[in-house]
Amino acid sequence: MSPNFAQRFKFAAKLSSIHLLISLIIATLMAALVFFVWYKYPYTHILGGLELFFLVCSVDVVCGPLMTLILSNPKKSKREMVLDFSVVGFIQIAALLYGMHTVYVARPVYYAFDADRFTTVTVAELSELATPDDMAKAPKELQSLPKLGAKQIVLHWENADPEKVWIPMIARPEHWRVYDKTAETAKVQQKMKPVAEIYTYAINQNKKTVIDKAIAKTGISADKLYFLPFTCDRNLEWSALLNEQGEIVGFVDAEGFGQ
Repeated sequence: MSPNFAQRFKFAAKLSSIHLLISLIIATLMAALVFFVWYKYPYTHILGGLELFFLVCSVDVVCGPLMTLILSNPKKSKREMVLDFSVVGFIQIAALLYGMHTVYVARPVYYAFDADRFTTVTVAELSELATPDDMAKAPKELQSLPKLGAKQIVLHWENADPEKVWIPMIARPEHWRVYDKTAETAKVQQKMKPVAEIYTYAINQNKKTVIDKAIAKTGISADKLYFLPFTCDRNLEWSALLNEQGEIVGFVDAEGFGQ
């Protein structure tokens, strides 16, 4: 290894390491926003669709510092170095923003008790199924979709349009109402099932272990726990764990509809 190459590699490796650290910090912050704000548990599991985010972050964290390693050279002028790093940074930021935007426009925004289950609607579904006129029929408090995680609402079933029967009620803004705990509690309590029943749906021992862990995580005795399916348009295989007041206290990766 020639002295010039060794000097250049040492210089490039130092800058690349700094770039890698910065990239990891940014990726971690973005991941925290996705997993702890937009897609709080259990939405990362129920909705999925985060493959692009993982791909973009992985490529950003690897390719950015790699390009810095390749382009860095102590013989380059300050102007050339600034230009190189500006191009690399622009590419990284553009890719990350694209990935974040894709995740953001598919985020869950509302969930509600719907007859015999809890169900969720996403921005992507509303963009496809609800027109601006439909959105205008929602209560003013709900027309501006949540930006920091899904919120619970109430579904108002009266005067449902028979021509929209193919559209899930949760995706029809004209039937949204601001959450009223007093009004919803009785409805949920009428339909919720003792948690012991969910074991009868478990088809293997592993699933029973998953249920045991979810119950233990709530800190509530199993004889005081209940459940209802917790669904979205693409996943019917999760359930919400409820206390005696019909409040959600946990989630479990187990179908709540039975076999």
